[in-house]
Amino acid sequence: MDAARLLPILGLFLFMMPLLRQTGGPAATAGIVVYIFAVWFVLIILAGLLSRRLHRANGALVEDGQEDDG
Repeated sequence: MDAARLLPILGLFLFMMPLLRQTGGPAATAGIVVYIFAVWFVLIILAGLLSRRLHRANGALVEDGQEDDG
């Protein structure tokens, strides 16, 4: 659950990285665009994996009768 809460913060940090390394030029801009889409793709994959894992954990709690209110 903590990893799911930290994922947006990690995403924000990774999206801000190109701003810290401003090198200019069209080649740098193309590289930044590729980087942004790669980070976006990885964040989608991580969110899906975390969602699946949390869903399984929640299902196990419901089966055991320990349903969480939150």
